Amino acid sequence: MPRRALTPLSYLDAPLDELLGQVSHVRILRVLSESEHPLPPGELARATRLNLSGVLRAINRLAHLGIVRALGAGGRQVIELSPAHAFAPVLRALFDAERQRRSMLIASLQELMKSIIPAPHAAWIEGPHANGMDSAHDALRLGVLTTVRERHAVAEQLIGRLRDLERRFDLSIDLLVRTRADLETMTADRQDAVRDATLLYGVLPLSAGVLPPHVDEPPAAKTHGDLDERSRAQAERVAMAISRDPRLIDVAQRWVQQRLQHASAAEAHELREWEHILTLPPHRIAAFLRDPGERATRLRQTTPFAGVGSDGERGVRQ
Repeated sequence: MPRRALTPLSYLDAPLDELLGQVSHVRILRVLSESEHPLPPGELARATRLNLSGVLRAINRLAHLGIVRALGAGGRQVIELSPAHAFAPVLRALFDAERQRRSMLIASLQELMKSIIPAPHAAWIEGPHANGMDSAHDALRLGVLTTVRERHAVAEQLIGRLRDLERRFDLSIDLLVRTRADLETMTADRQDAVRDATLLYGVLPLSAGVLPPHVDEPPAAKTHGDLDERSRAQAERVAMAISRDPRLIDVAQRWVQQRLQHASAAEAHELREWEHILTLPPHRIAAFLRDPGERATRLRQTTPFAGVGSDGERGVRQ
């Protein structure tokens, strides 16, 4: 059965549907709004990571709408944001706010690291957010290097203060507090993630000579992988159950509060992480449950949702 097309809206009432309704439009307008001079189509294709034919088609549509204009002809043709268009200054402001969001997040994380006592040795962003491959629901992976003795104190301070940043910037932050021993026993893939990280504070561990050459996968990795595969399958069922009945989050929160009354220091640390995660919007909690990252993998072993999805939605821990 063919999909029903969306009912079109009046262009007078909703011009942004046309101007920003396709990824190619958004990327081209973003690049042009940042550029101080007109750009040839080939340069636009490279900057937007789109193929040239797609860029040319999008330029024609945007030119027809009047938001961009072509200068010159043939091989010397260049494209610019139409300065007289009513939405040109609005789009510049919109994309400027988009750029500032990342800059403000980085600055806030840097200031946060400076305020921690004892100070961490280094802090960085690793994974998809470091290489520009993150999606809307990816948690930002924040790596922090400290000592075994100071690990707990550093983690406690960061967990509390990162909550405000998560709310302010509408994202999830996966805190990875590591020691030298952790780095030395990392697998090759995880070492690569640190090696390619975006530095926030101090000196990247690799630059400081902390990371050794790649080590082989630990002998038990396959078994651990199998266990995590099962826990991720269970987490997927929990995420789906939460979407059907968000009240499950309330049940999990009550379980965490009850458990905290009798937990050891080590368990309480993980319970407080869950306590924070469960304050996030349901879609963020679901995204965390599905996250393949280190923090989510670790916390899935102490999930407050044990049993959910395996027997209806009744199996939350009592």
